[in-house]
Amino acid sequence: KISNRDAVCWTSLIAGYAQNGYAEKALECFENMKRAGFFPNVVTYVCILKACGHSIGACEKGQEVHAEIVGGGFLDRNAFIGNALVDMYIKLGKLDKAREVFDTLQVRDTVTWTVLIAGYTQYGYGEEAVECFQMMMEDGFSPDATTFACILKACGRMEVIKGQEIHAQIVEEGWLGKDALVGNALVDMYAKCGRIERAQMVFNELSFRDIVSWNALISGYVQHGKGAEVIDCFEQMKNDLITPDVVTYVCTLKTCGSIGMIEKGKEIHTEIVKGQLLEKYVLVGNALVDMYVKFCDIERAQNVFDGLHLHDVITWNTLIAGYAQHGHNVKSLHCFE
Repeated sequence: KISNRDAVCWTSLIAGYAQNGYAEKALECFENMKRAGFFPNVVTYVCILKACGHSIGACEKGQEVHAEIVGGGFLDRNAFIGNALVDMYIKLGKLDKAREVFDTLQVRDTVTWTVLIAGYTQYGYGEEAVECFQMMMEDGFSPDATTFACILKACGRMEVIKGQEIHAQIVEEGWLGKDALVGNALVDMYAKCGRIERAQMVFNELSFRDIVSWNALISGYVQHGKGAEVIDCFEQMKNDLITPDVVTYVCTLKTCGSIGMIEKGKEIHTEIVKGQLLEKYVLVGNALVDMYVKFCDIERAQNVFDGLHLHDVITWNTLIAGYAQHGHNVKSLHCFE
């Protein structure tokens, strides 16, 4: 309805679409804006690069926008656009192109380095992530909480030695006392490296614990088959008035099924129903069916399955496998059909 639109007006709408996951709408608005004779500004380009990164098949459009940005000289003076450009190529799975853009940037900041480190970590290139982390500090940039969280995740897939070095740096710079993100990433790193005792020690030292902290520790204990510790953590967590989430329940149900804690499993089932999680999360339903299968209570597994609002291939596979494992071959085939 606005008759006198300007670049800010267009950018506000593009930003709204981009931030809320409507990438195609954002791209459409961007083209309409240019047709109407308005020139994109820094914010417009940052938003449209974000939209390209979240749009299937938008690589060509992203490259077009990249060419516009270079032609307008924006990369020579603004870190925001450079960061968004590197991030877009990472989101599109073009890591080599992201690195190529990064290497040509005249202006970089901590965010630029962190975006690249996060990209390498996301795609499993731990050594490259660590190399970038070292180069970042050599260039005089200080890691922030997000940088540490990303590099610790990369270390969780590698040898623990590098993670211990970064742990020492985190302690020296006082990050454990001021940011939960770093503490949680540290617990998770040690758990994934198989150093669950060290993960527990770090967890005990945290000044602030949230659901992510507890889930990192619980997941670590599950991964290493320490069922009693999982249940202890679950109870302590609730005593600390932290409400379990999907990850917590899936881990705890898996443990109950593995160590045969039937009564505890039923108790957790009741909690889940009361919290109405089965209506929203297929993962919880899958874990519940699997737990009853492991209890050899295939009838209860079928009842849970029948009551689920959401099924996926894993839900069906769990029930089919359950019938097959317990000798109910006809029912297994019936489920398959």
